[in-house]
Amino acid sequence: MKLNESAQINSISDEYIMLMDANGNPLKIAKADLANALASFVPATKGEVWIVYLDSDKNKILIPWEQWSTSRTDAVGVAIMSGGKRLLIAPHESSLPWSSDVGSGGAVTATVKATADGDYAGQSNTNNVVTSAAFAGDGDSYAPGYCAAYSNGGVTAGSWWLPSLGELGLIYEKFSAINAALDKINGAIKLTRGPYHSSTEYSAKYAWTLFSQSGFRASSIKTTSKYRVRPVTSF
Repeated sequence: MKLNESAQINSISDEYIMLMDANGNPLKIAKADLANALASFVPATKGEVWIVYLDSDKNKILIPWEQWSTSRTDAVGVAIMSGGKRLLIAPHESSLPWSSDVGSGGAVTATVKATADGDYAGQSNTNNVVTSAAFAGDGDSYAPGYCAAYSNGGVTAGSWWLPSLGELGLIYEKFSAINAALDKINGAIKLTRGPYHSSTEYSAKYAWTLFSQSGFRASSIKTTSKYRVRPVTSF
């Protein structure tokens, strides 16, 4: 059959796409899986991400990232919207363990990936963890406490949190776009291709991690996994 004789479709729903591996063998991949694999490598486009600052009344004002002047020093962070969800991402991060000891922090806890991916309660997760009997003494040397104590651009400590696994998924979807915006902010640290802690717990010993090299999600030991920590807040 010639290419111009193939069936033409105008949308893709549950169809699969045929690819080829390095050895020439055919592979079948679902549309959703292909989209997830490619999403974080899509460069920033207009209307996709914004840089945020506070006006004199402490309102969060969004500026298209490409219009931001690199000479400005008042950026709060980078704002994204995806699937009706909104997130403001800090321009800084650290590398820290999740906790000093094992225990339950009272955050959303899931052992099934699909359930953990559906957790968007990073704010309440973080608040629960830093006030829990198990982790109240950890402070800002550990991932939840670092995010709770973070402040930037006039948005004070207590307003930021450690993103849930679902919120990290939003960041992963727009990874390259966010980095294009961060590149415009004075002193910002760009996102790293590596593991990021989430506030979603797996068990007393483990918490969920997103590996931004590929989007892979897995549980990691809270006490010994020194991974990237990026605060987020609302807008």
